[in-house]
Amino acid sequence: MSLLSSSRVMDLTHIITEDMPTWDEGIGFTQEQTHFLDVHGYSIHQLNFKKAGLGTHFDSAAHFFDGKRWVRTVHEYPVAELISPAVVINVSQQTERNKDYQITQQDIINWEKVHGSIQSGSFVIANTGWSKYWNDPVKFLGFDENKIRHFPGWGEESAQYLLDKGVRGLGIDAVSIDAGNNINFDAHRVFLKADKYLVENINIGTETNNTLPDIGATVFVLPIPIKNCSEAPARVIAYV
Repeated sequence: MSLLSSSRVMDLTHIITEDMPTWDEGIGFTQEQTHFLDVHGYSIHQLNFKKAGLGTHFDSAAHFFDGKRWVRTVHEYPVAELISPAVVINVSQQTERNKDYQITQQDIINWEKVHGSIQSGSFVIANTGWSKYWNDPVKFLGFDENKIRHFPGWGEESAQYLLDKGVRGLGIDAVSIDAGNNINFDAHRVFLKADKYLVENINIGTETNNTLPDIGATVFVLPIPIKNCSEAPARVIAYV
């Protein structure tokens, strides 16, 4: 008997493919089968990642700061910090009007007026509606003629507001925590300097994946524990 009812478990992870959107538009992942059942008696595939931060992935504090001195790399986050009550802040209406939208502190305050104050130890996810573009890399990344990316993200002020509340992790359904045209990566710097973590490319609210509720779910963030690595692919699961 399953400990977790399958009807209440949601997989928030994009499947890794060779044609998935990547930060620089290139092919970031390839796989090649090197051994075959009919020849060798077993199957083996060789996997090639151009970088660790592909698909649904985990950013450790060492992604932006020196992991050898005072912040953690991927393998150093204990599992207890990776299982958290989920908070989902839906700004999809705002992003429909402005693809460069940066989530504000007021967006969070408005959420709290309905649901109550965000608890310390929560994992907060922005539902920007961007998951629906995952299979359209051009739209998902939003490059313009000047090679500037256009997609929504967390604002610096909102990230600081959540950090001050004791939030342990910040997530988003876009390719970066920061909006595409924010070249300073302000939200990254706010959260990672505090030795917290980020999850990008969360698969939320697509046609094949029902939208998470605003409150009440538990999220399991499970990065591959690669030693001394700044990023890693992650399986992200919610129990609703």
